[in-house]
Amino acid sequence: MSASYVGKVKTVGESMAHSVTSANAFKIFMDEPEELGGTNGAPNPLDFILAAHGGCLNFMTFFIANEMGIPVDGTEINITGKLDPSKFSGADMSVRAGYQEIAIGIEVKSSASADQIAQLLAAVEARCPVSDNITNATPVTISMTAV
Repeated sequence: MSASYVGKVKTVGESMAHSVTSANAFKIFMDEPEELGGTNGAPNPLDFILAAHGGCLNFMTFFIANEMGIPVDGTEINITGKLDPSKFSGADMSVRAGYQEIAIGIEVKSSASADQIAQLLAAVEARCPVSDNITNATPVTISMTAV
């Protein structure tokens, strides 16, 4: 593995609800539900946070299980994010704008013992980069210019 990774994406807004993000050679389409001005034609940005978390947990489960010699034949990861939309809608600035709670269940297809699965879970929780970004404050700098 390389010593460092720099993620870089570009998002172009086509309207308030529709955007297209370029990530490497891939296009990611985002939309909002109709009640938020969209057409419900693609997942919304908050869904992508949960999807990214699930994808990272899947990768880390297989990756770390391989390191630990734990057989894994598959995973099913169910994630639920609870959000109070009051802040982003401007109704109540005292609540968080993002998810207030995220609950994750990981089912692992494996013949491993309960103790091995517990050790695997602890390592996955400690090493998943997306979990780390969601759990810990990451410095973010945002600038805006008129063009």
